Amino acid sequence: MTIEVYLEDRLRLAGALLAAGEWPEVEQRLKPYKPHRVAESARKYFSPARAHPAVLAAQALAGQGDGLGRLCTHLLEGDGPESLAAELTGFVTATEPDKFWAETEADWQAAMTEAREVLARADLAQFLADLFGPLPLSLALMPNLLFPGQQCLALEAGSRLIMYAPPPLAWGASPPWRYNERPDEVLAMVTQTAARHFVEPHLPDGAEALSLAASVLFLRQAEGQAAGDQFMVIQKKTRGWRGLPGVVSALEGVLTARRGGQWPRWTDYLSELAAPLSRLAG
Repeated sequence: MTIEVYLEDRLRLAGALLAAGEWPEVEQRLKPYKPHRVAESARKYFSPARAHPAVLAAQALAGQGDGLGRLCTHLLEGDGPESLAAELTGFVTATEPDKFWAETEADWQAAMTEAREVLARADLAQFLADLFGPLPLSLALMPNLLFPGQQCLALEAGSRLIMYAPPPLAWGASPPWRYNERPDEVLAMVTQTAARHFVEPHLPDGAEALSLAASVLFLRQAEGQAAGDQFMVIQKKTRGWRGLPGVVSALEGVLTARRGGQWPRWTDYLSELAAPLSRLAG
């Protein structure tokens, strides 16, 4: 199965609105990091529109719970709060984002090439289908060189599930890695984002742990046992989840059984994971 990698100007417009406003400062307060050079250029390019009503409306929406996802989805679907929709044309006229996309085209094309290279390492769509059955949505990935720069978003648009994925963050004042410089981090991020999207409606309390376990199993498949285990150890220590290996082991058994034809409906196996999930922090 192929995961489409493409550019979507409506999502880039969301990044432009965030770049123009206070969102970059919000991210730095949450966790300091070095943004991609395209994001830093976008701050300078779009900052004259800082007080534009569309920027203020986007900023207000982004700060509300799952607002980042809703902002991006609204722009993808061409709807949204009246305060934002009514002002978008004026923002585009005032800032001419197409000029900025043209100036940074080489970076976007390179990011797409790198992302395709990483996704070609193993069949993520088939792995997810093995876990969840025939996927109700086709999968796509759009590299995000703008904002938000610290998280991958899962966005439904029509028949697609789009992973809006930033490049892997580096340390301190170093710029982000290229996608193909840290393929394990990219594959883990995208797997976790997609798996959580499918699990959360059915098991909200366990979605994060199960999506991390899925990432471990897919990394083992794509990059080898050591890569998956290293990711598991890091997540176990970072989150204090001593029981995470138990969740991974249980999900691995489920995946093997699913591939053998057991549990035709994936929600039927959730009871098999209840015990290891309950021992997660134990």
